[in-house]
Amino acid sequence: MPNTSTQNEVLNRLRNVKGHVAGIERMVGENAPCKDVLLQLLAIRSSIEKVGIFILENNAAECLISDSIPPEEKEKVNQLVKDIVAFLK
Repeated sequence: MPNTSTQNEVLNRLRNVKGHVAGIERMVGENAPCKDVLLQLLAIRSSIEKVGIFILENNAAECLISDSIPPEEKEKVNQLVKDIVAFLK
């Protein structure tokens, strides 16, 4: 990930997910109701999906476009990335 602010945001989001996983481990160890554990797993799944969308939205165009591509082709790639992100949200 070339962009430091994007990298930091992704790392922060992943640390948040890591904290949720630790919480679920405690819940399971304390015999929490299945309903509560499943709800927390759903929250983690949603968070992971959002991290993926964030990476796609902020890095896909950079990964797919080289400096030698004409501007109109770059715009097509950028639009495609926007369309994919809109579909995923």
